[in-house]
Amino acid sequence: MSFTTCAMVGLLAISVWLHWMGNTNSATSALVAAAMVAISMVVWRYGGGLLWGGLLYQVTLMSVILYNAAITGGVASPVMTWLAIIPLLPLFIASRQWAIGSMCVSLFSVIALYFIQSHGLLPSVVEQGSFALQSAGDEPSHGDTSWQSMSFAAGMFSLMLFAQMILVQTYDTANEQHLRRLRQSNKRLETLSNNLKTANAHKDQFLAMVSHEMRTPLNAVMGYLGLLSSDAQLPQAAGQYVQGARNSASHLLTVINDLLDFSQIQQGKLVLSPQAVNLKDMLASTHQTLSPRANDQGLAYPLELDESLPTWASIDPHRLAQIIINLLGNALKFTTEGHVIMRVSFDADLENAKHGQLSISVTDSGRGIAPESLDAIFKPFVQLKISDNDLKAGNALHGNGLGLAITRSLVQSHKGTISVSSTLGLGSTFTVKLPIEEIAPPANRNISSAVTHPAVLDLLVVDDHLTNRLVASATIKRSLPNATIDQAVNGTEALEKMRRHRYDVVLMDLIMPDISGTEVVRRIQNDITHPYKDVPVIALTANVAEEAVNECMALGFKDVLPKPFDREVLVNAILTHAMKDEAHPAAL
Repeated sequence: MSFTTCAMVGLLAISVWLHWMGNTNSATSALVAAAMVAISMVVWRYGGGLLWGGLLYQVTLMSVILYNAAITGGVASPVMTWLAIIPLLPLFIASRQWAIGSMCVSLFSVIALYFIQSHGLLPSVVEQGSFALQSAGDEPSHGDTSWQSMSFAAGMFSLMLFAQMILVQTYDTANEQHLRRLRQSNKRLETLSNNLKTANAHKDQFLAMVSHEMRTPLNAVMGYLGLLSSDAQLPQAAGQYVQGARNSASHLLTVINDLLDFSQIQQGKLVLSPQAVNLKDMLASTHQTLSPRANDQGLAYPLELDESLPTWASIDPHRLAQIIINLLGNALKFTTEGHVIMRVSFDADLENAKHGQLSISVTDSGRGIAPESLDAIFKPFVQLKISDNDLKAGNALHGNGLGLAITRSLVQSHKGTISVSSTLGLGSTFTVKLPIEEIAPPANRNISSAVTHPAVLDLLVVDDHLTNRLVASATIKRSLPNATIDQAVNGTEALEKMRRHRYDVVLMDLIMPDISGTEVVRRIQNDITHPYKDVPVIALTANVAEEAVNECMALGFKDVLPKPFDREVLVNAILTHAMKDEAHPAAL
């Protein structure tokens, strides 16, 4: 389009100029060439394609140049200069072979014109109306037409075309070298990218492995500490020691969870699991989690729940608790005296009263945050400096700098907002707003860990670690004293026992040395002869990665509970899924 448009405009302008100068033959040839260029554009646009359109364009311009050179001086004509420009078009729209071919055609045309002119086949006098350098009263002539001048003009023009060919080849060689270096650079970048992907995959595997290996002993530690703390005969001093150990174990679990959550957030794999939640009970229990820490620091630690709060709502309770714990823990970390207040309210939508914004604010009387640090505190691994007063208060567990970064990501995953206002020396207020939906209470109510349930259940605990089996069995017996608990040390034994006996619920570890827990369930599901293939299976695993959870739910697991497990959550999951089995009345 650029070449043909410029050619048409230029030819029309030259035609007008030549006609004004009285050179009617050249003016007419320019008009004809402009028309042929327009036709070449039509051929290119409507069916002929680039090849035929470009060829017609080339032939047209070369013909009009040779014609005008023949009538205005032959090889010595100034018009011949344009013959060196015509081969430039293929450099942009076609292959290099086409461009070299056009240059060769131009070269042969010059040689042919030279021989024709040198043998006297061109008229020595220009026809009437053609352009010629002449004086008044003289006959028009071609100027100097000696064989020396013609040879010089043809030789110079041939050298110019030959130089163009060399220039094109030189440009192509340089360009190929550049492309070769670029390909080598791209190959190095591709190799680096593959190495980074491999390293990232290894990192995920490493995190999953470390998570499993750390959670497995931590599950036993927290389980036994939980059993000890619920022992009424435990001396007061020993109870304080146990509570301190539980707090440290809980902090270690928080660090592990934060690292795994941050890894999932970086990969965009953070998944929410909304469920029916007793909102007021959940907020109160979550707030109470850090109450001992606030008491040890001598801080006022009230919880203010607005009357507008719905009783039951659909939300991810684990992630909501994580947000609250992060905000409260952060406030307690930087507050040595005064208070940490948590206020919760609900603002219903005008169109639908069941939908609205859950507003959670945590206000402390700590040292506050400098204005220039308000944005930085939400970045990963950023920690504000702990003051000397904080250190004297015994606040040694400083965290890993991921709490607020994860909190913001969790809030954004809920399509909510988080904001902070702070004044140095006066404290800070973090406000979180999350969209929630009020729902009707579910049919199954939760059991408290403070009471026991009389259900007579037949359970199977599958785990290759003896300590984990003992902790799970002892924990279940505290709340379900009438339960019969069988154990399997690996996947193979679990398959054998599940084929011989019908259990109300099977608690299955996922990672075992012989057969994984998912493979056990897959074999049961695929075996049409299995007599008890519909048995409810709950996964108890230290691998809480999204892929593992999704695989479990796709295979038919009823639930996936992380290690270390929560006693109430475990017992409620057992009761919920056992009582759904109407074919086994013993569960009732």
